[in-house]
Amino acid sequence: MSTPLLPIRMARPGPADADAFARHMVEHMAESGRGGSPHFALARTWVREEVRASFSARLDKELGEPLWGRAWLLLAEDGQRVVGHIELRGGRVDAELHRATLGMGLVRAYTGKGHGRRLCETAIRWARDEAELSWIDLGVFASNTPARRLYRSLGFVEVAVREDAFHNDAGVVLDDVLMTLKLR
Repeated sequence: MSTPLLPIRMARPGPADADAFARHMVEHMAESGRGGSPHFALARTWVREEVRASFSARLDKELGEPLWGRAWLLLAEDGQRVVGHIELRGGRVDAELHRATLGMGLVRAYTGKGHGRRLCETAIRWARDEAELSWIDLGVFASNTPARRLYRSLGFVEVAVREDAFHNDAGVVLDDVLMTLKLR
């Protein structure tokens, strides 16, 4: 039996998508390192209002502004609940606006079904064809083997490993793998 194609749509500025994104992130981050999930977050407890405000601020920025953000939401079978996301964030200064940083996450019940690949392909296509970016960068914990395998299969190259990069809220030491994808 094949996995149903769940809808993916670009997040819209405004309170509805910001609230849905924040609910998703709080649920998703709580799963990091628990119940068989790899560690993918530094903290498993997030404040919904802070997530909402930060997300809204990124979406409200134009692509030519530092710290812009664009996100795509994976919706559950009901077409309402956000169960996955991918976000591209613009550079911190004008001189790096030809690059974006990728972040992605799915609620555990939706992993391993091809949704992450579809989210990545959507964001990569937009970054290359619409935003006309040159590079997408990301960081992934070395122990997150499924994510690293997915990113490599999409053409991302591992360019560095920062050993002992983070100590998360559970006291786990995490190495950070830096990966990049050349779009042009």
